[in-house]
Amino acid sequence: MRKIKRHSRAGMFGHIKACKESGLSKRAYCNLHGIASSTFQYWAKKYRKEYSGNEPADNAPGFIPVQVQPDPETDQAGIHNQLHFLFPNGIQVMCPETVNPKVLKTLLNS
Repeated sequence: MRKIKRHSRAGMFGHIKACKESGLSKRAYCNLHGIASSTFQYWAKKYRKEYSGNEPADNAPGFIPVQVQPDPETDQAGIHNQLHFLFPNGIQVMCPETVNPKVLKTLLNS
């Protein structure tokens, strides 16, 4: 008699996120982890419905507020700080800390 393997919601949602990040096809990921492709599809559908195309908050794309504290040593030396953004796709954006926030928002949203 074949034993039925039960999968928890948290466990399968973790597999779905890991599969996305792995770069493997769904089939290859399932084979590697011993998950039936039908089971993976079942949980992937639940995942899509629950998040409606939005990732969970801990992985949600976006920005977090950052406060830059002035450094008296660099201020006296005339050295200006730069903001450095590194995106997952490899694109880097560097600009002076004095950049206009509206310009920065436009630049980062394009």
